[in-house]
Amino acid sequence: MPPSQDARNSCDSEDFDLDIGVIYTYERDYMTPLVRSLLHSGEGLRMRLIMVDNASDDGVAEWKDVFKHNRVLRNERRLGYAANLNRILEASTARYVLLLNTDMVFDPDEQCLAKMTAFLDREPRCGVAGCRLYHPDGTYAYPARRFPRLTTIVARRFSKIVHAPRTLRKYLHEDHDREATFECDWLSGCFLMLRRESHQQVGRFDEGFHKYFEDVDYCGRMARANHRVMFFGGTYGYHWEQRDSTRLLSRDSWIHIASYARWLGKRLLRRYGRSRSATRTVERRVIGTGKTGTRRGVPVSGLHPPRATTTKTSSNQRFD
Repeated sequence: MPPSQDARNSCDSEDFDLDIGVIYTYERDYMTPLVRSLLHSGEGLRMRLIMVDNASDDGVAEWKDVFKHNRVLRNERRLGYAANLNRILEASTARYVLLLNTDMVFDPDEQCLAKMTAFLDREPRCGVAGCRLYHPDGTYAYPARRFPRLTTIVARRFSKIVHAPRTLRKYLHEDHDREATFECDWLSGCFLMLRRESHQQVGRFDEGFHKYFEDVDYCGRMARANHRVMFFGGTYGYHWEQRDSTRLLSRDSWIHIASYARWLGKRLLRRYGRSRSATRTVERRVIGTGKTGTRRGVPVSGLHPPRATTTKTSSNQRFD
């Protein structure tokens, strides 16, 4: 009897440099460009693709063999985003694990995964890292952010009537060059690369966050455990970013608000439930700059080169 897929992977999993975790529910149009671009974005790395089939109707069979090493985790029922991330962390055995949204894509010439792995090798105190992210039209997606205050939420939710460009610029780290490297409060959950020792110490994602703010919460926990949360501007990827939560009266919008309330409640309980002297202050320092890569022979359509850095943030723009 031939060994199962899980058995085949368990034999040599300890040697992987990078596990790549992707959750699939129904985002079929995004999966093929994502998986194929990932395959060619980590030259020299021993990589494994971990796909969570979140009780989808059509399964993930067509992408399973794109990577030589792969593992499929099937859910009997659909789980929330944080619960699916925990399934990936539990299955991962590589030195690093990359948690991705399905609506991501990469330029193979940029070698994003190889550069991110090399960055984490150089920064042993870094527990979680992210890179520059752009929308397909080349506009910047602001992946590194400060913790949101109530004024930030109001400025984003009611951007047409509340004009607070200074608040948004501070929240989005507009004071840093986009190609710099620095510590930040949190990174967008669409691209999170975690060090194995760090996520094993910090533990699971809080499944009380069904959707949204699980990344904010987890990055905060990383920092409190003395693992750096770092933005690396030396490479980039693309995020299609569906932005369902930006529609004010949509279901996703209310989920986003509820998740913020949960995160804020945890933060306030932690702050006022113990001595202020125990609160750790995270040092943020600019480390250096990276260089923008080239775009040659991108195997996906509709992508534009990253636009030049601008220091002006429109108060009419919404960010998630």
